[in-house]
Amino acid sequence: MVEPIVIEGQRAWLKQYGESSRAVALGLLNFIAHRFQLDALRPPPHRGGDAARRTEARRLAELLAQGVNVPHVIGSGHAALVLGDNGTSFNTCLRQADDAGRDVLVAAAMQAIAAAHAKGAYFGQPLPRNLTWDGQHIGFIDFEEDPLEVMDLAQAQARDWLMFGYGVAKYYEHRPAQLQALMAAAMDGAARPVLAHAHEVSGRLQRLARYSMKLGRSARALAHGILVVHGATTLGVLMLVGICFDFFSDGDLDILQMFV
Repeated sequence: MVEPIVIEGQRAWLKQYGESSRAVALGLLNFIAHRFQLDALRPPPHRGGDAARRTEARRLAELLAQGVNVPHVIGSGHAALVLGDNGTSFNTCLRQADDAGRDVLVAAAMQAIAAAHAKGAYFGQPLPRNLTWDGQHIGFIDFEEDPLEVMDLAQAQARDWLMFGYGVAKYYEHRPAQLQALMAAAMDGAARPVLAHAHEVSGRLQRLARYSMKLGRSARALAHGILVVHGATTLGVLMLVGICFDFFSDGDLDILQMFV
């Protein structure tokens, strides 16, 4: 539970961690991810109480050290943290914006994710509800889970792109090509294993995506998210394949001559 409080005239947030009740759901998700080889979507443990507080405090300290815009920990108690404020709900900003405004916000969020990844950071669930916007900077919140408990860094960063793509897809139901273009540009500098994981997972989910297009709005958002991430990573994967063939053909990267 999270509630706003005021400390010395400044808004802050009291976050209290209840006991976890997701064991069955997490077990099912883990089975599905393992069965269909969706490693980047394996759910990390979701602890409750003071264990969740310790995980979030540690992750916030790690991200802050990597230069990521996350809330400062003002105080802590048993199963509770007092956190600073780092902006307005990104979800609210997206809902209130027009198409052009959404493009600006989404591009800013993608740039923030890419910049954090370049420093070795990862998030876990960078959905719009877990992002903030202060008018200039994207912020990130909610770190009760640590994906690195069940996957490597490349998979965790691929997971970030998959989660973000799914989260914003509902705002691009009639403009999926624009979202794909924004994501392709943002992921241009992503590490090769990250691109490969994101492409592989979204590729495995394409049948689900096509079926989901016939269902309700939430299912269509899932479908658009899958197809957008898959499309955004296709060019990068094809380029990597081309570079590999180029190198193994003669031991030299002739493709680089185009840029010299």
